[in-house]
Amino acid sequence: MKITKLLSVIFAALSICGAVYVLYKGGKANAGYAVIPMTLSLLFSQLTRVIKTHKK
Repeated sequence: MKITKLLSVIFAALSICGAVYVLYKGGKANAGYAVIPMTLSLLFSQLTRVIKTHKK
């Protein structure tokens, strides 16, 4: 469960970095730089919740 939390935080930080990069480039960079890491962050966040619920 700790690894899923860690991966969620890492991908959230990468998403913020990707969003800053897209804004820095004036929107000419692909928005996938921000969207893909956020999708993975949400995935690992939900996986953490599922694991926590099944442990009870």
